[in-house]
Amino acid sequence: MKKNVLIFLVLSALSAMIVITGCAPKPELTPTPTAEPTPTAPPADVDCPEVVSTEVYKYYGSVCDPCIQFIRPTNEINNTNQAIICGEGETPFFKIIITFNENIDPLMSSCIYNPSNWTITVKNQDRIVDEISSDIFKISLPFIEILDVEIDGKTVVVIAEIMEFGENAIKIDPETTEYVPYNFCGLICNTTDAEAYCEAVNGGFEGFPYVGVIPTPDIADEVFWELDTSCIIADEMGNYCCGFEGSDCCVEPICEECVEPCPLGSSICL
Repeated sequence: MKKNVLIFLVLSALSAMIVITGCAPKPELTPTPTAEPTPTAPPADVDCPEVVSTEVYKYYGSVCDPCIQFIRPTNEINNTNQAIICGEGETPFFKIIITFNENIDPLMSSCIYNPSNWTITVKNQDRIVDEISSDIFKISLPFIEILDVEIDGKTVVVIAEIMEFGENAIKIDPETTEYVPYNFCGLICNTTDAEAYCEAVNGGFEGFPYVGVIPTPDIADEVFWELDTSCIIADEMGNYCCGFEGSDCCVEPICEECVEPCPLGSSICL
């Protein structure tokens, strides 16, 4: 009996040990952390600035005090000189606003402050002088003069003035020619400018059916600008290029693109 009890106790102890061992919690495995992808650095800016747009506006501010008084050359017909004075409401000044796709470094781009590095040309087939330039090798009377250049972030602003003057030969009859001295300040940007130009160049003969009488212009001036090929424009990262140019129609209101040549009044835009 005692032997059986002893065997029973031994077997019970072994069973308890097996049960306890089998129910022991398994050790928790620490998960291996997933490596985070290293962010790719953006590519370095290596592109030079690009022109986004060119806009031309008439400018009514004064940029000189006092302004230079321009004297008309001696008239070969009546041997007189005449001071050139802008008419009421006329302004010789205009602004060219050039916008780039990034900020311009004013120190690296300092050559643009030199007016001689710019060539500005105004074209209009309805003017007596259909092309007027600031090019020192083409300059004559009439003329364009660059007065100031400013840099403001992505924008370069050029302030200039334009003056057309001369004599309009109007043939009254086969044997009679009248020479009308005229001057016209500023750009032709709207119908009011066009009518003022017509009145200025024709004098008292406006509307008469004489040879030489100029009709009212139907198109606005188109303004072209070009930087000398040796003059750079750089961004704030030091990237630079040369050979910049652009143009815009002086139409009020201004359209980004319009049918050539530039129509006055209700603009036809693409």
